Amino acid sequence: METNKQLIDSFKKVCLCRSIKAGTITAAIQEGSLTFEALRKNIGVGTGNCKAKRCRAKIEERIKDHKASVAAESETGTPPCG
Repeated sequence: METNKQLIDSFKKVCLCRSIKAGTITAAIQEGSLTFEALRKNIGVGTGNCKAKRCRAKIEERIKDHKASVAAESETGTPPCG
């Protein structure tokens, strides 16, 4: 069930001005773009008309969640669920 939720979530647009989907953002985070500025440079989030007013908080939350899951994985030695 969780996998289906993640799949559906990956198709949702997070950066509306640039039509950048959650899956694209997640992939960039997993590849090492661990700040909003890095994501802006690498995939263009936050560069639309609203200047990240609508998407920045959501994207920074995704970065925070990724860092937390990596930290949890290194503490337990097991990959995180999801």
